[in-house]
Amino acid sequence: MRCPTYPYPIETLRHWYVTPIGGRSHELEPGELGMNKEAIVENTDLIPFEDRVLLSKLEGGSSRPLFTRKYFRVVPIDGTKPDALAKSLHGEAILPADDKETVSLRVGEMVVINSVLSRRHGCGFAGLIDRIIKSRSDMALLDVVEIEKRRKQR
Repeated sequence: MRCPTYPYPIETLRHWYVTPIGGRSHELEPGELGMNKEAIVENTDLIPFEDRVLLSKLEGGSSRPLFTRKYFRVVPIDGTKPDALAKSLHGEAILPADDKETVSLRVGEMVVINSVLSRRHGCGFAGLIDRIIKSRSDMALLDVVEIEKRRKQR
């Protein structure tokens, strides 16, 4: 059940969330997607700083092929980012002020946050698409670092 304090994001399908754009903030880096920390906990299965999501308009979404899109890293917004928090009081998505990938998105516009590929690992077609999007998102290096950590733990 959704939290009445934080009406957004709304899970419409498993790992697909709908929320309005609350604004842009210089407190977020390009490639980050911020949402109220409490709204993430109450309304989603997203894991902040770990999950990668695709972002698209709810109506009239992108006609770009999936493998040409870019991942965003989910970032929780709390009191340490007061400008962003003021724009995500109810769980709205906050975009980086300087992100070129989201120029066409406007404040108040409903967007779909898709974390399906972030939940699917491994091989096959989904794994190939995941690797292509990671390479476009400059996240391939982070995966190499993570693999090295796992090797050292063995």
